[in-house]
Amino acid sequence: MLHRLLLIAMALSAVGPAYAQDAQRYLSVVLGSAHFGADLNGVNPGLLVGTRWPAESGGLEYHLEGGVFYNSYEEVSPILMVGASHHLATLGRVDLRGGLSVGTGYYAELAPILERDYGIPNIQGFIPLAAATLSLRDTRNETVEYRLTALPGDAGIGVLNLSIAFDF
Repeated sequence: MLHRLLLIAMALSAVGPAYAQDAQRYLSVVLGSAHFGADLNGVNPGLLVGTRWPAESGGLEYHLEGGVFYNSYEEVSPILMVGASHHLATLGRVDLRGGLSVGTGYYAELAPILERDYGIPNIQGFIPLAAATLSLRDTRNETVEYRLTALPGDAGIGVLNLSIAFDF
């Protein structure tokens, strides 16, 4: 079951919206995480495949990404996120973007513990995720984007993660 969900998430992310002529595919490497309000490890690497495409209004982009990460309970967890980001400022040759995403991650062992201890919803191991992201994208060569993502949680739990995305 888990393998099927992972394949579906990655396929959706790799394909992206068929109607978007300006869609760009990327690979996102999660380098690590810092957790607040819970005693969890900070080494949560991950690999996601995504697609982003511009909206009709200037500066707005939509994205869809899916993949896996190694969670704090030593599980490989699939994740699927969808959202939008907007151009905030240009700093020299770098664009600063801010974005919001929603989605879900699968935590076979962790989800029941998070529900019991912190009241985080759990639907057969899937928990909802919401994230806010600030990113820096080189305007000369839009093949690399550095991201700092915050995942706020209930009961004072939160996660900050650092990732880098490469267009392909």
